[in-house]
Amino acid sequence: MNRFVKQVFCGLIIAGICVFPIGIMAKEQNHDTELIKNLDLEASDENQSLNEETQRSEISLNSIHAGDYWYDTIVGGIRIVAYTGSGGNVDIPATLDGKSVLEIGSDVFNGNTSITGVNLPNSVTSLGMRSFYNCPNLDSVFLGNGLTTIGNGSFWGAQTLNSIIIPSSVTTIGYAAFANCNALTKITIFNSTLTFDGQVFGTIPHLTIYGYAGSTAESYAYANMRPFISLPASYVDVYYSTHVQNVGWQSAKKNGEISGTVGQGLRLEGIKILVDNSEVNVAIQYQTHVQNIGWQPMVSNGDLSGTTGLSLRLEGIRIELDGVDVGKYDVYYRVHAQNYGWLDWAKNGASAGTEGMALRLEGIQIIVVPSGSAAPGATAMPFASSLN
Repeated sequence: MNRFVKQVFCGLIIAGICVFPIGIMAKEQNHDTELIKNLDLEASDENQSLNEETQRSEISLNSIHAGDYWYDTIVGGIRIVAYTGSGGNVDIPATLDGKSVLEIGSDVFNGNTSITGVNLPNSVTSLGMRSFYNCPNLDSVFLGNGLTTIGNGSFWGAQTLNSIIIPSSVTTIGYAAFANCNALTKITIFNSTLTFDGQVFGTIPHLTIYGYAGSTAESYAYANMRPFISLPASYVDVYYSTHVQNVGWQSAKKNGEISGTVGQGLRLEGIKILVDNSEVNVAIQYQTHVQNIGWQPMVSNGDLSGTTGLSLRLEGIRIELDGVDVGKYDVYYRVHAQNYGWLDWAKNGASAGTEGMALRLEGIQIIVVPSGSAAPGATAMPFASSLN
């Protein structure tokens, strides 16, 4: 009996010795994989080290909570360090507690599966490392015209993102910023001297880069055997102003900025739109669907569409370009509609908003881009109607 116990005891010891190294090896292998992933995003070469700006942003004793965000105070404004909202289409505020939002810190939205879209205001100048890393349902990204830096791995793994516009203000795109965004087919780059840090796009299979002839975007595309399409030399600026319930006429917005309000339940009542056509022969025309009236006739070049002083809501809008150079440009627009939030982007005269549903428009974004280049976001559902 004692001999049997000894045999069992020895067997257990032998089994433990065999299993223990396997467990250690598996743990070390997982650790190595994590290190490799982190190193890939933290440095584009062996000599590049992390500094304070690229460390993971975390809530500290000095962090302040406001709405859906935690932030730290930095020179000139604040850096968002955490997001606590419910996801969906997220409009990053231009200010929190009266302070300008300047930076989105590292890892703020890392691994967030509920976020589907993001709007950056012009106040944001920097996206930290992995700021929107591994957000698989992020299908719409609008970058403000104040952004200068897109950090390493910022949008890595945005599997449903299929197009994006990089504004002319951006000077640097970090290592692997768009790697593993395998649905991404179009990216438009408006800065001719943009710096690309390493394998920005990884092995995305079907990406076409749009940029200016002779630009660094063209050089990068050819060096990495990516298709490249040249943009027209002239850029078209679009300006627009909305008449808002309880507010009146807002100051003019430009090139994709939000006009109107979000989350305040205030209706749009009128709109004026104008393009800067000093370099190209392009005009803009538009019509709105108004409460109790329906679709109004087309107007153009800064004329009022909608009403003022009648307390009638805008419900839908159509915008299109005209002129000799109309075939060289596309106009995109999307609206924030009651009960829906941000609908997808409409294009070149298609309807945006709602019809026959008695729902107000609350905000709008408009941008003109070279024909055929990247859309500013998702385009599947710009309009809803009960009349179909």
